Amino acid sequence: MFGLSIDTAKAHSHYSHLLNSNRMGIVTAMASSTERISLRKKAHSGQAEDLFQLACSYDFDRPKDKRAAIRWYKKAAKLGHADAQNFLGESYREGWSTKQNYEKAVQFFKLAAKQGQIDAQVSLGVCLRYGEGIERNDEQALKWYRRAAKNGNDKAMSNIGRMYMDGEAVQQSWSKAIYWYKKAAALGNVTAMHWLGRIYNGQEEYPEDLRQAIHWLEKAASEGDMQSQTDLAIHYINGTGVEEDVFKAVELYRLAAEQGDTWAQHLLGVCYRDGDGVRKNIRVAISWWKKAAKEHPEARKQLKKFDK
Repeated sequence: MFGLSIDTAKAHSHYSHLLNSNRMGIVTAMASSTERISLRKKAHSGQAEDLFQLACSYDFDRPKDKRAAIRWYKKAAKLGHADAQNFLGESYREGWSTKQNYEKAVQFFKLAAKQGQIDAQVSLGVCLRYGEGIERNDEQALKWYRRAAKNGNDKAMSNIGRMYMDGEAVQQSWSKAIYWYKKAAALGNVTAMHWLGRIYNGQEEYPEDLRQAIHWLEKAASEGDMQSQTDLAIHYINGTGVEEDVFKAVELYRLAAEQGDTWAQHLLGVCYRDGDGVRKNIRVAISWWKKAAKEHPEARKQLKKFDK
């Protein structure tokens, strides 16, 4: 699924000064304890927001107590607090301090989404898109994505782009897929940058446009997207769309390989085998091929040749 994150800005607003650097650890912990006592007193009022803020304190402040956080989120959610409902949905979906339960996750996402909680709308769309805790329904998924996108959510925009690219619940349209991916990318969505790179790179049955491909691959790679780093490295090592630069290629392969991209690991091994951009070193090449071998037959072939 697409990487989803919870907007915790509201959760932190009440006590964000307590979440500072590690060097303030002891002072912060003491302040957090004092703040938590105050929050507990406020929570006795039974107001949903006070209950939510106490839950957030247990969730984010030290000493953390995730189980207590869940308990207080439930109290706030029962009173209709949309952010608490969304946090519970995320907790049940990911199994954070509670048993993973997709059906319960969907229940809470629905409650929050109907109140306009944007992250919950995206999460509900994802559950509907992939049949997690609910019967798959692409049309409903698209409906919730559109609601979130209307409110400026970049993840929803990227997900709409994917549905147009795949022709799911809509007629396949490259122009609309690119439109939505570009809207998401303009807001910093790295997944959208990655897909734009692939589309223009000719990897998705769309006419190749190397200038656009390099543009988007560079943007995604600079944000740490490992697949884009690998694809961009291939351009540098072959000199396609960019001036040939084996040293830059190795640098990008290494960035991707260290993140676990197995194709980059294999290709970095090839660079060490041939001495391209690095000093030739078969031992190091073998170490990278071993990492890649589980997924790539080419890496296994190289190991058979050299790992004796």
